[in-house]
Amino acid sequence: MRLLFVKDSLSWPRSSGHDIHCFHMMQALEQLGHELGLVTATEPVPEAVAGLPLAFRRVLPAPGAARAGPEPALGRLQRKFLSYWGVDENRVRAVGQAAIDMNADVVVAVGLNGLPYLAAVKDRVRVWYAADEAFWHHASQVRIVRPRTWREMKQAFINGLYERAYRSLVHRVWVVTDADRRAMRWVAGVREIDVVPNGVDGEHFRPLAAPQRERSCTFWGRLDFGPNVQALEWFCGRVWPKVRATHPDATFTVYGFSPTPAIRALAGRDGIEIVPDLPDLRPAVAGHQAVVFPFISGGGIKNKFLEAAAMGKPIVCSSVALNGLRNPAESGVLVARSPDDWVRALGVLWSDAAKRSEAGESVRKWVIARHSWAAAARTAADGLTKAVQEKQRR
Repeated sequence: MRLLFVKDSLSWPRSSGHDIHCFHMMQALEQLGHELGLVTATEPVPEAVAGLPLAFRRVLPAPGAARAGPEPALGRLQRKFLSYWGVDENRVRAVGQAAIDMNADVVVAVGLNGLPYLAAVKDRVRVWYAADEAFWHHASQVRIVRPRTWREMKQAFINGLYERAYRSLVHRVWVVTDADRRAMRWVAGVREIDVVPNGVDGEHFRPLAAPQRERSCTFWGRLDFGPNVQALEWFCGRVWPKVRATHPDATFTVYGFSPTPAIRALAGRDGIEIVPDLPDLRPAVAGHQAVVFPFISGGGIKNKFLEAAAMGKPIVCSSVALNGLRNPAESGVLVARSPDDWVRALGVLWSDAAKRSEAGESVRKWVIARHSWAAAARTAADGLTKAVQEKQRR
Protein backbone atom coordinates (compact mmCIF):
# COMPACT_ATOMS: atom_id res chain seq x y z
CA MET A 1 0.00 0.00 0.00
CA ARG A 2 0.95 3.65 -0.41
CA LEU A 3 0.79 5.28 3.02
CA LEU A 4 0.93 9.05 3.52
CA PHE A 5 1.68 10.21 7.08
CA VAL A 6 0.77 13.75 8.15
CA LYS A 7 2.32 15.39 11.22
CA ASP A 8 2.95 19.02 12.11
CA SER A 9 6.62 18.33 12.79
CA LEU A 10 9.14 15.60 13.46
CA SER A 11 11.39 16.85 16.23
CA TRP A 12 14.98 15.97 16.98
CA PRO A 13 15.91 14.75 19.51
CA ARG A 14 12.65 12.79 19.70
CA SER A 15 11.30 14.26 22.90
CA SER A 16 7.62 13.35 22.63
CA GLY A 17 5.74 10.09 22.34
CA HIS A 18 4.19 11.14 19.03
CA ASP A 19 7.64 11.77 17.53
CA ILE A 20 8.80 8.36 18.70
CA HIS A 21 5.88 6.24 17.56
CA CYS A 22 5.38 8.12 14.27
CA PHE A 23 9.00 7.58 13.18
CA HIS A 24 9.25 3.95 14.24
CA MET A 25 5.82 2.97 12.88
CA MET A 26 6.74 4.46 9.49
CA GLN A 27 10.08 2.68 9.51
CA ALA A 28 8.51 -0.68 10.43
CA LEU A 29 5.75 -0.35 7.82
CA GLU A 30 8.34 0.36 5.12
CA GLN A 31 10.22 -2.77 6.17
CA LEU A 32 7.00 -4.71 5.56
CA GLY A 33 7.08 -3.49 1.95
CA HIS A 34 4.73 -0.50 2.03
CA GLU A 35 5.54 2.77 0.24
CA LEU A 36 5.82 5.82 2.50
CA GLY A 37 5.08 9.50 2.12
CA LEU A 38 5.38 12.28 4.68
CA VAL A 39 3.76 15.70 4.94
CA THR A 40 4.83 18.14 7.66
CA ALA A 41 4.06 21.76 8.42
CA THR A 42 7.75 22.53 9.04
CA GLU A 43 10.87 21.08 7.43
CA PRO A 44 12.41 18.50 9.80
CA VAL A 45 16.14 18.44 10.39
CA PRO A 46 17.92 15.60 8.53
CA GLU A 47 18.46 13.61 11.74
CA ALA A 48 14.70 13.43 12.37
CA VAL A 49 14.02 11.54 9.11
CA ALA A 50 17.29 9.61 8.82
CA GLY A 51 16.45 5.96 8.16
CA LEU A 52 13.08 6.71 6.53
CA PRO A 53 13.17 5.84 2.80
CA LEU A 54 10.44 8.24 1.68
CA ALA A 55 8.92 7.89 -1.78
CA PHE A 56 7.04 11.18 -1.36
CA ARG A 57 7.89 14.28 0.68
CA ARG A 58 6.12 17.63 1.06
CA VAL A 59 6.13 20.63 3.40
CA LEU A 60 2.81 22.45 3.80
CA PRO A 61 2.50 26.03 2.52
CA ALA A 62 2.75 28.97 4.91
CA PRO A 63 -0.52 30.13 6.52
CA GLY A 64 -2.36 32.56 4.28
CA ALA A 65 -0.90 31.18 1.03
CA ALA A 66 -3.09 30.89 -2.06
CA ARG A 67 -5.71 28.17 -1.89
CA ALA A 68 -4.80 24.95 -3.65
CA GLY A 69 -6.36 21.53 -3.25
CA PRO A 70 -9.77 19.95 -2.61
CA GLU A 71 -12.45 21.76 -0.63
CA PRO A 72 -12.40 20.48 2.98
CA ALA A 73 -15.60 18.87 4.23
CA LEU A 74 -16.03 20.69 7.55
CA GLY A 75 -19.12 21.21 9.68
CA ARG A 76 -19.66 24.23 11.92
CA LEU A 77 -18.24 22.63 15.07
CA GLN A 78 -15.34 21.16 13.10
CA ARG A 79 -14.47 24.64 11.81
CA LYS A 80 -14.48 25.98 15.37
CA PHE A 81 -11.94 23.35 16.36
CA LEU A 82 -9.89 24.16 13.26
CA SER A 83 -9.51 27.65 14.71
CA TYR A 84 -8.98 26.29 18.24
CA TRP A 85 -5.95 24.27 17.11
CA GLY A 86 -4.70 27.05 14.85
CA VAL A 87 -4.77 24.83 11.76
CA ASP A 88 -4.82 26.85 8.54
CA GLU A 89 -7.49 25.76 6.05
CA ASN A 90 -5.07 26.16 3.14
CA ARG A 91 -2.85 23.57 4.76
CA VAL A 92 -5.82 21.23 5.09
CA ARG A 93 -6.37 21.62 1.33
CA ALA A 94 -2.68 20.99 0.71
CA VAL A 95 -2.87 17.66 2.54
CA GLY A 96 -5.77 16.63 0.29
CA GLN A 97 -3.71 17.58 -2.74
CA ALA A 98 -0.68 15.68 -1.45
CA ALA A 99 -2.83 12.54 -1.14
CA ILE A 100 -3.83 12.95 -4.79
CA ASP A 101 -0.28 13.64 -5.98
CA MET A 102 1.11 10.60 -4.17
CA ASN A 103 -1.91 8.50 -5.18
CA ALA A 104 -2.03 7.34 -1.57
CA ASP A 105 -4.19 4.41 -0.52
CA VAL A 106 -4.19 5.57 3.10
CA VAL A 107 -3.61 8.90 4.86
CA VAL A 108 -2.52 8.71 8.51
CA ALA A 109 -2.86 11.84 10.66
CA VAL A 110 -0.62 11.73 13.72
CA GLY A 111 -1.40 13.38 17.06
CA LEU A 112 -4.31 15.21 18.62
CA ASN A 113 -4.18 18.22 16.30
CA GLY A 114 -3.79 16.00 13.21
CA LEU A 115 -7.50 15.25 12.80
CA PRO A 116 -8.42 18.42 10.83
CA TYR A 117 -5.84 17.55 8.15
CA LEU A 118 -8.08 14.67 7.05
CA ALA A 119 -10.95 16.99 6.07
CA ALA A 120 -9.84 17.46 2.45
CA VAL A 121 -8.70 13.88 1.87
CA LYS A 122 -11.07 12.35 -0.68
CA ASP A 123 -11.54 8.70 -1.68
CA ARG A 124 -8.75 7.37 0.54
CA VAL A 125 -8.76 5.45 3.80
CA ARG A 126 -8.35 8.00 6.60
CA VAL A 127 -6.62 6.93 9.82
CA TRP A 128 -6.02 8.86 13.03
CA TYR A 129 -2.94 7.73 14.97
CA ALA A 130 -4.19 8.95 18.33
CA ALA A 131 -2.02 6.67 20.53
CA ASP A 132 -3.55 7.88 23.85
CA GLU A 133 -7.24 8.77 24.14
CA ALA A 134 -7.26 12.48 25.01
CA PHE A 135 -10.30 12.64 27.33
CA TRP A 136 -8.94 9.92 29.60
CA HIS A 137 -5.42 11.37 29.51
CA HIS A 138 -6.66 14.60 31.13
CA ALA A 139 -9.38 13.12 33.34
CA SER A 140 -6.90 10.72 34.96
CA GLN A 141 -4.92 13.70 36.29
CA VAL A 142 -7.83 15.20 38.26
CA ARG A 143 -7.55 14.99 42.04
CA ILE A 144 -10.55 16.23 44.05
CA VAL A 145 -8.33 17.38 46.93
CA ARG A 146 -6.00 19.33 44.62
CA PRO A 147 -7.88 22.29 43.08
CA ARG A 148 -5.09 23.08 40.61
CA THR A 149 -5.83 19.76 38.86
CA TRP A 150 -9.50 20.63 38.25
CA ARG A 151 -8.63 22.48 35.04
CA GLU A 152 -7.75 19.10 33.56
CA MET A 153 -11.44 18.20 33.59
CA LYS A 154 -12.25 21.19 31.37
CA GLN A 155 -9.56 20.12 28.93
CA ALA A 156 -10.87 16.55 29.04
CA PHE A 157 -14.36 17.66 27.98
CA ILE A 158 -12.99 19.92 25.23
CA ASN A 159 -10.93 17.08 23.80
CA GLY A 160 -13.79 14.61 24.12
CA LEU A 161 -16.10 16.95 22.20
CA TYR A 162 -13.37 17.44 19.60
CA GLU A 163 -12.94 13.69 19.08
CA ARG A 164 -16.70 13.22 18.69
CA ALA A 165 -16.98 16.18 16.29
CA TYR A 166 -14.36 14.72 13.94
CA ARG A 167 -15.30 11.04 14.14
CA SER A 168 -17.06 11.19 10.76
CA LEU A 169 -13.70 11.90 9.06
CA VAL A 170 -11.92 8.74 10.17
CA HIS A 171 -12.23 5.16 9.00
CA ARG A 172 -9.90 3.76 11.67
CA VAL A 173 -8.16 4.93 14.83
CA TRP A 174 -4.89 3.57 16.25
CA VAL A 175 -4.49 3.54 20.03
CA VAL A 176 -1.89 1.83 22.18
CA THR A 177 -3.91 0.08 24.93
CA ASP A 178 -7.22 -1.69 25.43
CA ALA A 179 -8.18 0.99 27.97
CA ASP A 180 -7.65 3.69 25.33
CA ARG A 181 -9.82 1.72 22.90
CA ARG A 182 -12.66 1.51 25.44
CA ALA A 183 -12.39 5.23 26.15
CA MET A 184 -12.29 6.08 22.44
CA ARG A 185 -15.45 4.07 21.82
CA TRP A 186 -17.26 5.68 24.76
CA VAL A 187 -16.10 9.27 24.23
CA ALA A 188 -15.72 9.61 20.47
CA GLY A 189 -18.16 6.94 19.37
CA VAL A 190 -15.60 5.43 16.95
CA ARG A 191 -15.98 1.71 16.28
CA GLU A 192 -13.07 0.70 14.02
CA ILE A 193 -10.16 0.93 16.46
CA ASP A 194 -6.88 -0.99 16.32
CA VAL A 195 -4.81 -1.51 19.46
CA VAL A 196 -1.23 -0.96 18.27
CA PRO A 197 1.08 -1.16 21.32
CA ASN A 198 4.26 0.88 21.23
CA GLY A 199 7.48 -0.92 20.47
CA VAL A 200 11.11 -0.12 21.19
CA ASP A 201 14.32 -0.09 19.16
CA GLY A 202 16.21 -2.78 21.04
CA GLU A 203 19.48 -2.11 19.20
CA HIS A 204 19.48 1.65 19.84
CA PHE A 205 18.43 1.18 23.47
CA ARG A 206 20.81 -1.62 24.36
CA PRO A 207 22.69 -2.23 27.62
CA LEU A 208 25.83 -0.11 28.02
CA ALA A 209 28.70 -0.82 30.36
CA ALA A 210 29.31 2.11 32.73
CA PRO A 211 30.54 2.67 36.31
CA GLN A 212 27.55 2.48 38.65
CA ARG A 213 26.77 5.33 41.03
CA GLU A 214 26.05 3.71 44.41
CA ARG A 215 22.45 4.01 45.69
CA SER A 216 21.26 5.95 42.68
CA CYS A 217 18.03 5.95 40.71
CA THR A 218 16.74 7.93 37.76
CA PHE A 219 13.66 9.00 35.77
CA TRP A 220 13.31 10.74 32.38
CA GLY A 221 10.71 12.23 30.06
CA ARG A 222 9.13 15.52 29.04
CA LEU A 223 9.12 17.61 32.20
CA ASP A 224 6.16 19.77 31.16
CA PHE A 225 3.90 16.73 30.59
CA GLY A 226 1.16 16.46 33.20
CA PRO A 227 1.51 12.77 34.21
CA ASN A 228 5.32 13.10 34.43
CA VAL A 229 5.00 16.20 36.63
CA GLN A 230 2.46 14.50 38.91
CA ALA A 231 4.64 11.39 39.19
CA LEU A 232 7.72 13.39 40.19
CA GLU A 233 5.86 15.60 42.67
CA TRP A 234 4.36 12.54 44.35
CA PHE A 235 7.62 10.60 44.41
CA CYS A 236 9.72 13.50 45.69
CA GLY A 237 7.10 14.47 48.27
CA ARG A 238 5.87 11.10 49.56
CA VAL A 239 8.56 8.54 48.79
CA TRP A 240 11.95 10.18 48.58
CA PRO A 241 12.04 11.53 52.17
CA LYS A 242 11.50 7.97 53.41
CA VAL A 243 14.20 6.67 51.08
CA ARG A 244 16.69 9.26 52.35
CA ALA A 245 15.83 8.49 55.96
CA THR A 246 16.97 4.91 55.34
CA HIS A 247 19.74 5.69 52.82
CA PRO A 248 21.08 9.20 53.56
CA ASP A 249 23.48 9.17 50.60
CA ALA A 250 20.91 8.06 48.00
CA THR A 251 20.62 10.18 44.84
CA PHE A 252 17.78 10.73 42.38
CA THR A 253 18.52 12.23 38.95
CA VAL A 254 15.81 13.41 36.55
CA TYR A 255 16.57 13.89 32.84
CA GLY A 256 14.16 15.57 30.46
CA PHE A 257 13.06 18.40 28.22
CA SER A 258 11.33 21.66 29.17
CA PRO A 259 11.18 21.35 32.98
CA THR A 260 8.47 23.48 34.55
CA PRO A 261 9.23 25.80 37.49
CA ALA A 262 7.59 23.23 39.79
CA ILE A 263 10.00 20.55 38.57
CA ARG A 264 13.05 22.82 38.81
CA ALA A 265 12.07 23.60 42.40
CA LEU A 266 12.54 19.92 43.33
CA ALA A 267 16.28 20.04 42.63
CA GLY A 268 19.10 20.98 44.96
CA ARG A 269 17.97 19.14 48.08
CA ASP A 270 18.06 15.58 49.42
CA GLY A 271 20.22 14.33 46.55
CA ILE A 272 17.71 15.33 43.83
CA GLU A 273 19.21 16.63 40.58
CA ILE A 274 17.44 17.89 37.42
CA VAL A 275 19.38 17.66 34.14
CA PRO A 276 17.40 19.32 31.33
CA ASP A 277 17.59 18.87 27.57
CA LEU A 278 20.14 16.06 27.40
CA PRO A 279 20.44 15.07 23.70
CA ASP A 280 21.30 11.41 24.40
CA LEU A 281 20.32 10.02 27.79
CA ARG A 282 21.59 6.47 27.27
CA PRO A 283 25.14 6.88 28.70
CA ALA A 284 23.76 8.85 31.66
CA VAL A 285 21.08 6.27 32.46
CA ALA A 286 23.62 3.45 32.24
CA GLY A 287 25.43 4.82 35.30
CA HIS A 288 22.43 4.46 37.64
CA GLN A 289 21.60 1.33 39.61
CA ALA A 290 17.82 1.57 39.18
CA VAL A 291 15.10 3.32 37.19
CA VAL A 292 11.86 4.48 38.83
CA PHE A 293 8.47 5.11 37.22
CA PRO A 294 6.15 6.35 39.98
CA PHE A 295 3.13 7.20 37.80
CA ILE A 296 -0.17 8.02 39.45
CA SER A 297 -2.03 9.25 36.34
CA GLY A 298 -2.07 9.17 32.56
CA GLY A 299 -2.98 6.61 29.94
CA GLY A 300 -1.23 4.87 27.10
CA ILE A 301 2.09 3.03 27.21
CA LYS A 302 5.13 4.74 28.70
CA ASN A 303 7.86 4.80 26.05
CA LYS A 304 10.43 5.47 28.73
CA PHE A 305 9.48 2.17 30.39
CA LEU A 306 10.20 0.28 27.17
CA GLU A 307 13.48 2.17 26.74
CA ALA A 308 14.63 1.37 30.27
CA ALA A 309 13.70 -2.27 29.78
CA ALA A 310 15.62 -2.48 26.50
CA MET A 311 18.67 -0.96 28.22
CA GLY A 312 18.48 -3.79 30.76
CA LYS A 313 17.95 -1.50 33.74
CA PRO A 314 16.33 -2.77 36.97
CA ILE A 315 12.93 -1.05 37.28
CA VAL A 316 10.75 -0.13 40.23
CA CYS A 317 7.34 1.18 39.22
CA SER A 318 3.76 1.84 40.22
CA SER A 319 0.93 -0.32 38.86
CA VAL A 320 -0.15 2.62 36.63
CA ALA A 321 3.19 2.41 34.80
CA LEU A 322 2.24 -1.10 33.61
CA ASN A 323 -0.83 0.12 31.69
CA GLY A 324 -1.08 -1.44 28.24
CA LEU A 325 2.07 -3.56 28.52
CA ARG A 326 1.97 -7.10 27.14
CA ASN A 327 2.36 -9.76 29.87
CA PRO A 328 4.19 -7.46 32.32
CA ALA A 329 4.25 -10.23 34.95
CA GLU A 330 6.98 -11.85 32.84
CA SER A 331 9.19 -8.76 33.03
CA GLY A 332 10.54 -9.17 36.54
CA VAL A 333 10.05 -5.49 37.44
CA LEU A 334 9.38 -4.60 41.07
CA VAL A 335 5.92 -3.07 41.58
CA ALA A 336 5.54 -0.71 44.57
CA ARG A 337 2.07 0.16 45.91
CA SER A 338 3.01 2.30 48.91
CA PRO A 339 5.93 4.56 49.93
CA ASP A 340 7.26 1.80 52.18
CA ASP A 341 7.17 -0.62 49.22
CA TRP A 342 9.33 1.84 47.27
CA VAL A 343 11.88 2.03 50.10
CA ARG A 344 12.10 -1.76 50.34
CA ALA A 345 12.33 -2.34 46.59
CA LEU A 346 15.08 0.23 46.06
CA GLY A 347 16.94 -1.11 49.08
CA VAL A 348 16.90 -4.63 47.62
CA LEU A 349 18.30 -3.48 44.28
CA TRP A 350 20.93 -1.20 45.80
CA SER A 351 22.24 -3.87 48.17
CA ASP A 352 22.33 -6.85 45.83
CA ALA A 353 24.36 -6.71 42.59
CA ALA A 354 23.17 -10.18 41.57
CA LYS A 355 19.55 -9.11 41.97
CA ARG A 356 20.18 -6.03 39.81
CA SER A 357 21.79 -8.13 37.10
CA GLU A 358 18.97 -10.68 37.15
CA ALA A 359 16.30 -7.95 37.02
CA GLY A 360 18.00 -6.20 34.09
CA GLU A 361 18.41 -9.38 32.05
CA SER A 362 14.80 -10.42 32.70
CA VAL A 363 13.23 -7.12 31.70
CA ARG A 364 15.27 -6.82 28.49
CA LYS A 365 14.36 -10.37 27.43
CA TRP A 366 10.68 -9.55 28.06
CA VAL A 367 10.57 -6.26 26.14
CA ILE A 368 12.36 -7.63 23.08
CA ALA A 369 9.87 -10.51 22.95
CA ARG A 370 6.69 -8.53 23.66
CA HIS A 371 7.18 -5.00 22.30
CA SER A 372 8.74 -4.89 18.85
CA TRP A 373 7.84 -2.25 16.26
CA ALA A 374 7.61 -5.01 13.66
CA ALA A 375 4.71 -6.62 15.55
CA ALA A 376 3.02 -3.23 15.97
CA ALA A 377 3.33 -2.52 12.24
CA ARG A 378 1.83 -5.90 11.32
CA THR A 379 -1.21 -5.16 13.51
CA ALA A 380 -1.61 -1.72 11.93
CA ALA A 381 -1.19 -3.07 8.40
CA ASP A 382 -3.82 -5.78 8.97
CA GLY A 383 -6.35 -3.10 9.92
CA LEU A 384 -5.40 -0.96 6.92
CA THR A 385 -5.84 -3.90 4.55
CA LYS A 386 -9.36 -4.48 5.89
CA ALA A 387 -10.19 -0.79 5.54
CA VAL A 388 -8.90 -0.57 1.95
CA GLN A 389 -10.82 -3.72 0.97
CA GLU A 390 -13.99 -2.36 2.57
CA LYS A 391 -13.61 0.94 0.68
CA GLN A 392 -13.19 -0.96 -2.58
CA ARG A 393 -16.35 -3.00 -1.89
CA ARG A 394 -18.33 0.18 -1.21
